Amino acid sequence: MGRMIGIDLGTTNSLATYIDDNGKIQFVKNEYGNILIPSVVGIDENGDIIVGELAKERRMRNSGETASNFKRKMGTSARIKIKDRVFDAQMLSSIVLKHLKENAERQLNEKIDRAIISVPAYFNDKQRKDTKIAAELA
Repeated sequence: MGRMIGIDLGTTNSLATYIDDNGKIQFVKNEYGNILIPSVVGIDENGDIIVGELAKERRMRNSGETASNFKRKMGTSARIKIKDRVFDAQMLSSIVLKHLKENAERQLNEKIDRAIISVPAYFNDKQRKDTKIAAELA
């Protein structure tokens, strides 16, 4: 069985943590050494999905090539367009969650197969369910 991580899937930024072998909470870092990952998804010039820092940089140049603040649309049927592709908040959230998981696997050099994901207290049942499905997709 792999290691478990804890995730704060935020509207603006997200982060992941794990408990090390000494029982201490450690932050997962991205490829730039940052613990806060922008909750931004984009599509680059090759049509590839980009997440976090790269997507945030692209948003500054061309906001039509990125999506952010999509967590607020969890539990709705809202469609979010990035370039010529359409996503829902659940799928965009799963992309961010997958990115966090991949960062953790790279840092820990082991498989992550479980996660605890925080949700806001004000989330209704549909929003909570959509967050759970996003995690399963990741």
